[in-house]
Amino acid sequence: MKNLKLTLGENEFLLDRLLQDGVDIAHDCGGVLACSSCRVIVREGRFSAPSQDELDMLDRADIAQPGTRLACQVRGAGDILVQIPRVAPPAQSVMLPVSISERAAKHFAAQLAKYSTAVAVRLAAVPSGCSGFRYRVDPSDSVRDDDRIFESRGVRLVVDAASLPYLQGTTLDVLEEGLAQRVRFDNPNARQSCGCGESFGI
Repeated sequence: MKNLKLTLGENEFLLDRLLQDGVDIAHDCGGVLACSSCRVIVREGRFSAPSQDELDMLDRADIAQPGTRLACQVRGAGDILVQIPRVAPPAQSVMLPVSISERAAKHFAAQLAKYSTAVAVRLAAVPSGCSGFRYRVDPSDSVRDDDRIFESRGVRLVVDAASLPYLQGTTLDVLEEGLAQRVRFDNPNARQSCGCGESFGI
């Protein structure tokens, strides 16, 4: 967990100061209190008290650690000491495979056929979203040295080393929603997810 000491201008929002200082902190909703991705732990300083809306958002995200705030809601003046939480990957003694359903196999095979250089479907978990991470699915034209390769129903899947602890054991399916298709992730590592369905927490 990284400790940062910052100086806020009068009524300056903490999120604005962090971003101006080049701190890598998620803020998916743009700082309008529609997610909990910009959470921090405030240790010292003079700053505003949380509103009921902020407390409700933290409660929905199942965040109970003392001092936890949403950076987009913290206003203050003067020096402030904060910590930026970093989620540790889940510990596993045996790495479980990533797989896809028959419907997902047909979907991804059709998608890969559109890219002449694609050799695999790349899956990743990137820091973001209301609950901490979001899924990313892309065609990949290469396999990296640190990638883990999975073959499922005739489709090659690659997962980078950093994402693997968060995605191992996941099964992907494709759901039909009218004329659209949506990829669904059955992830045994996820302990919480946000209402948007695009992010998850460990």
